[in-house]
Amino acid sequence: MNPFESYDDATVVFTFGGYSVGVWIATILAVVLFIGFFVRMIMHENRAYKAIIDHEPVEKGPVAEGEPTAY
Repeated sequence: MNPFESYDDATVVFTFGGYSVGVWIATILAVVLFIGFFVRMIMHENRAYKAIIDHEPVEKGPVAEGEPTAY
């Protein structure tokens, strides 16, 4: 069931080698997305806590458990 008769001429193909441009792009993109996630999360939490202190709905839509009632 093997489609190859011999592996004598087999070679290795690397998509990204160590310290290549692709590795650096992927690493930088991962770091930027990680930092962006935390910045956006902090912005949402600050807005949500301010809304709770002001007794306003945190987000549009029906009132969920733990949120103040809409006045």
